[in-house]
Amino acid sequence: MSSLNVWVKPTSFITKDGLRGLLIYVRNSLPYSMRFSAGNGSFTANPGLSWFLVSIKPGESINVAFENGESFSFRPNFGEARRFRVYVAPTVHTDYGYTDLQPRVEELHRRNMDEVLKIASRGGKFVVEVTEQPFGRIMELLDANKKGLVGVQAFPLNILTGLCNHEELIRMLYGIRDLRAAGFRIEAAALNDIPSAIWALPSVLSQIGIKYYIQGSNPDRGPLHKLNTWLKSPFRWIGPDGNNVLAWFSGGYGGLIPGFHGYHQGWSAGLLTSLDRAEAGLAHFLTTIEERGYQYEDVLLYGMFIDNWPVSDRFLDVVREFNDKWDNPKLIIATTEEFFKAIEPKASKVNEVRGSFGTYWEDGAASTARELAMVRLAKKLLYFAEAAYAMDYLKGFKYPKDDLNEVWRSIVYFDEHTWGAWNSVSDPFNPGVLEQWRIKAGFAEKALNKVIELTRGEYVSNPYPFSVEGLIEGNYVSLPPMSSKPLIRKPMVKRPINGNDAAFETNHYKVIIKDGKIMSIIDKELGVNLIDSSDYSFDEYIYVLGGRGTSMERTILNYLYEGEPTKPVFTIIKEYSSRLIDAYENDDSLTFVLETEGYLSRIRKEVTLVKGRKEIIIRNIVNKAENYDKEGVYFAFPFNLRKPRVLVEEPGAFVDAEREYVEGGCVNWFTVNNIALLKGEFDIALYASEAPLITIGSIFDGVWRPRVSVENGLVFSYVMNNYWHTNYKAAQGGEFTFTYRLTSGRGIKPSSAYRFFASPDVGRYIDGDLAIDPPEVVVTTVKKWDLGEGIVLRLLEVDGEAKSLTIRSKTLNGHVAYIANPLEEPIEKVGEFTNGELRISIKPRSYLTIVIKRQ
Repeated sequence: MSSLNVWVKPTSFITKDGLRGLLIYVRNSLPYSMRFSAGNGSFTANPGLSWFLVSIKPGESINVAFENGESFSFRPNFGEARRFRVYVAPTVHTDYGYTDLQPRVEELHRRNMDEVLKIASRGGKFVVEVTEQPFGRIMELLDANKKGLVGVQAFPLNILTGLCNHEELIRMLYGIRDLRAAGFRIEAAALNDIPSAIWALPSVLSQIGIKYYIQGSNPDRGPLHKLNTWLKSPFRWIGPDGNNVLAWFSGGYGGLIPGFHGYHQGWSAGLLTSLDRAEAGLAHFLTTIEERGYQYEDVLLYGMFIDNWPVSDRFLDVVREFNDKWDNPKLIIATTEEFFKAIEPKASKVNEVRGSFGTYWEDGAASTARELAMVRLAKKLLYFAEAAYAMDYLKGFKYPKDDLNEVWRSIVYFDEHTWGAWNSVSDPFNPGVLEQWRIKAGFAEKALNKVIELTRGEYVSNPYPFSVEGLIEGNYVSLPPMSSKPLIRKPMVKRPINGNDAAFETNHYKVIIKDGKIMSIIDKELGVNLIDSSDYSFDEYIYVLGGRGTSMERTILNYLYEGEPTKPVFTIIKEYSSRLIDAYENDDSLTFVLETEGYLSRIRKEVTLVKGRKEIIIRNIVNKAENYDKEGVYFAFPFNLRKPRVLVEEPGAFVDAEREYVEGGCVNWFTVNNIALLKGEFDIALYASEAPLITIGSIFDGVWRPRVSVENGLVFSYVMNNYWHTNYKAAQGGEFTFTYRLTSGRGIKPSSAYRFFASPDVGRYIDGDLAIDPPEVVVTTVKKWDLGEGIVLRLLEVDGEAKSLTIRSKTLNGHVAYIANPLEEPIEKVGEFTNGELRISIKPRSYLTIVIKRQ
């Protein structure tokens, strides 16, 4: 049997003198290279699969002769040639770190701007991948941008969108407002390297004037294109509110394209190497998409330089040589906007895609659970700070805009997709690895420390424009909108315990403990047991050991996307033992404490039943040893529901896990802003404070599924893992806290779940005059208006219902309200505050930004 497998494919390539391009594919199974001749050329086939392009006269035969004496003859049949215009949009990928220390990465990209200007001076074009990429030099590109020589894309960095909260999804894009004001044209956005994004993204982009979107997808641990063959670009990605962008998923068309990642396709095609490699690479790319049904003449070849590479103008010469030789296709060096403007008139009937692509890479954030928790707390307190200072501003006090923006910057840099060094897993004690992580973790520390400084105080405060209630340090508190009061602490009294079997009861719930485990929670109003403890006890600690070198770690093995990762072998280790060690109560709450032993772990579980309302609070304090073997850590919540509808609180929308994630999007885990809402025979709302990841129905088992089928109410909080083979942290240990809250009932809407969990905080004093009635929306921010004297109120409708609301404030009497875009730029006047009231309406599943300014 031959170790060489050779086949050919006719292409649409035509030289200036009428010859046709023929692709020759060689699969060389030998461990060494083989030279061969074909037509008038000689080539080298390395081990594995490779491809080459030769030009021949139509109707001629061709012989492929190898140095070992083997030869293969073909007589290709050329059909009518498809005319192609390939828009080459060169970028350099921005990893904030990964290849080197972050300050050195900044300096490299600053130097790259000299090369970008050189390319523009030669009549070439370039695309600034993200607005932070020039690191202080972007204004030097303004003239080239105005001339259409340098495109600028909208995102500040390549952000893990699933980690954003509702407000961050918008605030991270504020930079383009200032750039546009300076004269920049920005109409396209791209997330690069990251294989997926959340559903509200097209809605937000469309509302800020971004018409075009590219997902420069990397399929490693993000097998979107592997799990579907229907996703073909371009398409209209329609957000939950109906707003949309014209989208292009780079890196695949009806599946993966061997050899082509999604964010450096110019390099993949050979445009940085030589004419012969570029010919072969482009022929392979175009022929593949043509075979899969691509119907347009205009094609995008997105990206050029790999992670933090130095930029050069080499591709300009290769493109010129190519166009000198070939009549078809034509290569056009372009910005991404140019490509979209060319194809948009011809793409009026493209496929429409509705739904979320999920959060494939957000799982890596759980490799640093402590710092992730810090940033999530910082985001919550940042809402508090902005709202409190906005109320002070209305009374004439200074608004600390710079301090608040400093917190936002740290948050955005933390949520950027580069978590650590390329060798963070293979060489975790390398000084460079440790220093990169120190810098990354510093963003979490700076964000939290600064916002704590801004909100410090001894009051119990309500920063929301609606009444809230909840438990603070075991004491029940109820507060009207935008108000504060001193915290009155009621003493706790110990309750006697006797062994590991017990029952704890309030007017709302009865919790039954057997052998130190929570085996039953009775909702006394509904008369049902909320949990099914047949497989897991409630809040059971689960440790999963193993998975190195398997599909838990990788989804691809090479750039050719050949072969399959090894199927995983792992062990699920449940709690060893659990015991009831304490119980105490006061008039407002009843708390019992369980102590649990797990693999390499000890867990203290503080479970509180709130007496004044229907709520259970679980605080899990985990002490875990650092383990460099592969691990996953979960808490199980086995709710007693059959085929419930599960709504996941993504940034910008509550999304149905079973019906509103696109086929091939990430359903192995979901990233929740805070809330998972299960709706079935009864409803349960589960709120996670520190840990955003959940899995539905099972733990992550290394099987990458295109869809999820919700059979029962089993939900896992996925709190830690180290499954990545690069970038993320190799191990973590020490003390961690994971807090959960739940309520149950019937007819719980997303907005009512949000409002239920919007509890008071301990902090600075608030004395505000702002209320929303009815409060059936998410309030994402209350802040001073950036563009003048006034305040901004941003709302999000999450129930899928059009609503009419009344905003009440005597302080704002005589103020004028405008509907604005998300960047706070007013669009139209909606009215004035009269008798302390303003009526507004909000569309289903949409953001609404209101600017309220003085006359």
